[in-house]
Amino acid sequence: MKATDFRWPFLIVLGGVILLGNLAEPASLGITSDWSDGRYRFAGGTAPWALGSSVVILVLYFWLMVTPSASALNPLPGIIRRWLAFWIDFVLAIMMVTPILGVIPCIREWRRTGIFEWSFERTSSAPGDGWVTAVTFLLSLTAILAYWAYPLMRGTPSPGSCVLGYQIAPADERPMTVQRAFLRTLVGFVAVCTPYLAPFIKRNRKRGQFWLDEVFGTYAVQLK
Repeated sequence: MKATDFRWPFLIVLGGVILLGNLAEPASLGITSDWSDGRYRFAGGTAPWALGSSVVILVLYFWLMVTPSASALNPLPGIIRRWLAFWIDFVLAIMMVTPILGVIPCIREWRRTGIFEWSFERTSSAPGDGWVTAVTFLLSLTAILAYWAYPLMRGTPSPGSCVLGYQIAPADERPMTVQRAFLRTLVGFVAVCTPYLAPFIKRNRKRGQFWLDEVFGTYAVQLK
């Protein structure tokens, strides 16, 4: 099985998540804590359907990570495909991470009240709200960054780039270090926020590079 064979499974799961998200009853996924206009709100949780989707995405993700990449062809000159792949990955990353980490506030609220609920919302504060929010946020951020960084370290496409038939590879053929992969992912969010600059800053169509690749020594290659 090649990496490109995962295209349809990921598309089917993505479509299923979007469909279920619209059909299912609204529920808090993850955790929300805010104080505005003198009102406090603390909400969190997950949903069984979201947990099931998360597990399916997680299994497909790690299966892709251990699957040999398809043979690389030519550098990918365009950037629109890469921009679209980011948003596919973004939805999959959120739906893989958020439902699982949403279990943390559920368990904490269960221990506090003795009543288990898949999702909850309250307008009164309780001891520990701050650290639960901080821990859940930091774990979510780390997991979402790792979603993009791990394929760079493994030399495999991310699910989104797999769907669109390319992958990011080191231009110097040296393995990606953890620091380099995570830093490229962080700066990559800046690149997504300014896609209109990509065609004009350090663009090299023949090598499949734009400024982000120039900085971190990577390029995009099409997959067979």
